[in-house]
Amino acid sequence: IAKQYCREVDFELYGKKRTAIGFENNGGGYELRSPDFKGSSSPKTTTFFNQQKNELTVFEGFFNFLSYQTIATDQTLPLTNLLVLNSLSFFQKEQSNMEKHDRIHLYLDNDTAGKKHTQMALQWSKKYVDQSHHYRQYKDLNQQLMQSPRITQRQSLHRGRHVCIVGSQLCFG
Repeated sequence: IAKQYCREVDFELYGKKRTAIGFENNGGGYELRSPDFKGSSSPKTTTFFNQQKNELTVFEGFFNFLSYQTIATDQTLPLTNLLVLNSLSFFQKEQSNMEKHDRIHLYLDNDTAGKKHTQMALQWSKKYVDQSHHYRQYKDLNQQLMQSPRITQRQSLHRGRHVCIVGSQLCFG
């Protein structure tokens, strides 16, 4: 799943060469994650997957999106358009785009900020559906998946380079 949506990104920061998992946004920038780095490249914006559907599923970050895709391979989940905010700061900016859909499924974090934005959306319209009850005992969908008994598979990104993802835990080899 990660191989389908992510790329290995080599970059230099403060004179140090780094390698990270990159998740591309619609502006051509990347959300970047490695064992010791969490950041993004410019421009920073959202990632939208248009499946030509009337419903939308919204995620705070790309690890929750990847977790959802992992769960979708095990279960039959309805096919919807998908929006990865890549930051809650884009939530209100995306309101008009979200509301072009008949129903909006929110998979935001179970923290103060995620709950605040979910409550805000529920006041905007009855189109919004809080889906956090599916992972109510966890911070987010990714943490729930990390706690489940799953077998991790290593996926080759480049000849001789491997990346392993277990929830939000990364390893490179």
